[in-house]
Amino acid sequence: FLILFGLFSIIPMVYSVITSFKPLDELLLYPPKFMVSRPTLENYLNLPSLLSNLKVPLSRYIFNSVVISFFTTFVYIYVALMAAYAISKGTFKGRNVIFWTVQFALMFNATVLTIPTYIVMARLGWIDTYWSLIIPAFGSSLGLYLMKQFMDTNVTTAILESARLDGAKEFRIFWSIAMPMVKPAWLTLIV
Repeated sequence: FLILFGLFSIIPMVYSVITSFKPLDELLLYPPKFMVSRPTLENYLNLPSLLSNLKVPLSRYIFNSVVISFFTTFVYIYVALMAAYAISKGTFKGRNVIFWTVQFALMFNATVLTIPTYIVMARLGWIDTYWSLIIPAFGSSLGLYLMKQFMDTNVTTAILESARLDGAKEFRIFWSIAMPMVKPAWLTLIV
């Protein structure tokens, strides 16, 4: 049963690959045919000339994607880890209220926040900048929620107290003890 559904889910990818070998007259057929009757490599041979005629080179698109995804991912995980550590192991007033707020924020889909985010970015003058893609990602509550729940169960207070007794400062405890103990959670977020 699962194999059938798995095979069904890869049909669009298989169709894309098959379609890449179709000549132009077969691409424009209606209704479209699944299989190609006259396979050709012409589409692949024309690709370099098509890419060279673009106003913005493909290398710029790749650079943008790599820079934004790597920078956003690592800063997001680091911020989520620090906030989760503070909420999970901190002793300040209001940490439960902050965590409830994070839980309520999980109810809002990112699509619902698209227009308010656009308005904020427009007022900041960040439209058509990297910041308009990077900064909103830091406010995602899923990473903070996941990290906090993982720290509650895997980072014991006894280990943290023993590190404090040995003279470790809070950042050292966070970096050398808490981060390695929640490695599965932050690796999950990276993926």
